[in-house]
Amino acid sequence: MNLSTKVGSFALSNPFIAASGTYGYGTEYGDLSPAKEWGAVILKSVSKNPRPGNVPPRCCETDSGMINSIGLANVGLEKYMAEKLPAFASANPDAVCIASLAGETLDEFLHLAEKLSGNSTIKAFELNISCPNVAKGGMHFGADCSASRQLVQEVKKISSVPVWVKVTPSTTDPVGVASVCAEAGADAVVATNTIPAMKIDITRCRPALGNTFGGLSGPAIFPASLRIAYMIHRALPQLPLIGCGGVDCGEKAVQYILAGCSAVEIGTATFRRPDTLAEVKQFLKDYMEKMGFKTVEDFRGLAAR
Repeated sequence: MNLSTKVGSFALSNPFIAASGTYGYGTEYGDLSPAKEWGAVILKSVSKNPRPGNVPPRCCETDSGMINSIGLANVGLEKYMAEKLPAFASANPDAVCIASLAGETLDEFLHLAEKLSGNSTIKAFELNISCPNVAKGGMHFGADCSASRQLVQEVKKISSVPVWVKVTPSTTDPVGVASVCAEAGADAVVATNTIPAMKIDITRCRPALGNTFGGLSGPAIFPASLRIAYMIHRALPQLPLIGCGGVDCGEKAVQYILAGCSAVEIGTATFRRPDTLAEVKQFLKDYMEKMGFKTVEDFRGLAAR
């Protein structure tokens, strides 16, 4: 079976992408889940300046998933370029690397895109538009169609690589946000980011997370994220789409493809089972053989027709 796929003009050897924030800087998993085995890996989000992240505890387990409040902790752009990218390239010469950009303002996003566009290791950008837009009083780019349009337009003017936009499930109009991003020139949309959530520790009688709220990921969010991906594809069938949220087995990955996605991000599942990728790839091969599909494109979007 031919597992290769294209996200727009961006070619991948298989449709599975390691999600940002779950695969570290691309060297931590080593032989447990080699970067070259993925269609692509998205490194931990980078911001202009180093970020210490939120106060601990930063993660807690919940039914069918986990809640994290990492707060985009990262080494900052300077160290990212000087140390993390060279280390990834050295350890994974055959892997496809995507940078996740996390800016609090439009200017920060543009600074990141400008500095990283010429880096040969990076093959695409994923814009994390769920970050607080400080210049707009703490609103989220992803919940504001006007801000999303401006952001994508300006980054596209600078970027020398494809630009993907990761949409938030928190907006009441995810199709509208995806539409303006497409109009602004986004090369693909990723549906979706984590869902706002919380947990309370009944022994301490306090929120389980130091920052009170966090983002829910894992199997619990799969049906909600799948719905949004399906809605976006039905409304915008020509827009390259990547499914993200809750994939912990091959069946769920196939559902995203049937909903219209050309590729699927996998994240939280690898914390529990680092070999998730191997199982999902084998399931996809077996499914395609059983159904008589030769390529991913043969059944992409079939459930939405």
